[in-house]
Amino acid sequence: MKRAIFQLLIIPLLIACTHDNIEEINTPSGNEEYIYGCFEEDTRVELNDQRRTVWTKGDQIVRLANDVFDVWEFTGNTGDRSGTFRKIGVFDYSINFDLGDTYYALYSYENYVGVAYFKNTGEPALFYNIKATQSYKPNSYDPTSNIMLGQSSNGRDFTFRNLMSYICIKLTGNKRVKSLTLTGNNDEQMNGMRYVKYDDMDVAKWYSDIGYTTTLDCGEGVQLTDTPTEFYFTVAPTTFEQGIRIVVTFTDNTIYPISTSKTVDIPRNTIQPMATVNTAQDVVWQSVKIKHSGSAIASPYLIGATNLTGYIYWGDGYMSDINTLDSYVYTDNLSDHDVVIKALNATDITISSCAGISEIDLSNF
Repeated sequence: MKRAIFQLLIIPLLIACTHDNIEEINTPSGNEEYIYGCFEEDTRVELNDQRRTVWTKGDQIVRLANDVFDVWEFTGNTGDRSGTFRKIGVFDYSINFDLGDTYYALYSYENYVGVAYFKNTGEPALFYNIKATQSYKPNSYDPTSNIMLGQSSNGRDFTFRNLMSYICIKLTGNKRVKSLTLTGNNDEQMNGMRYVKYDDMDVAKWYSDIGYTTTLDCGEGVQLTDTPTEFYFTVAPTTFEQGIRIVVTFTDNTIYPISTSKTVDIPRNTIQPMATVNTAQDVVWQSVKIKHSGSAIASPYLIGATNLTGYIYWGDGYMSDINTLDSYVYTDNLSDHDVVIKALNATDITISSCAGISEIDLSNF
């Protein structure tokens, strides 16, 4: 049994509480307690062949109410759309906030952090973690990356709704995919600790340990073919104001960048499909080479189509995405560097200062 000890930090909006050790339940056979869990029709935990919601065997949830604070495990099988949960543990700390007459349940216990309340209203808030690394699952997303909030009037029959959203990209090709990374072009928050108001799941905000990139780990690799393979990211509801970029890394350590600068709006409980990308096509990089002397250089800025993407290799072993730095200070204490820009779909390049630049090679741009 997982044992959890938690102390929530104090922020201006919230006052902390603690949830202490969880005690295992050892109930004689035939006297076990059970609750029932189902989904609203449009809620997704794990997708089956019909793109409908299913549970996974062993799923665990935290149940909370006035003087109720315990953990339950799904007794059914992977693929079931509803079923019962068996109590497997209780916390020795009781919820001392007024939750009214409603019972709540958070999926999953793995992502549960703690509870607190709003200082200005006294209303409770529920804290959970969104993972920075997710695991690939064929035709679905990592079930452990999904977060749901269930409600019940009697503490036994719960209906769950999603707090998360999803991005699906389809790839074709002939290589094996090692991983995919997703980043917002405007440094949108992607993972870390987040909280939601108990009675209004549309009131949810980031709290701490914020990260800006989500990685989809494909383990030993996913072989691509001429038939599109789906890859899913689980994300908090987000509007990516300046679009997103996805970097596909293959098992041979080559990469394939995918990018758009168009706004991508992903409301709660929706799957945002992206266009199918053929990674078998060779990446024909536009290249710019710059010879520079000095300790720092003004960063080149590239302009191009909505799917503009690229990287700058600064010559000291460091690399960064294009258009993310105003200037760069070298880290190796050398005076001369060969800076290389690799880009796709660029039309123009500007440099605010040519100080220290002795040569710019645009022959492959």
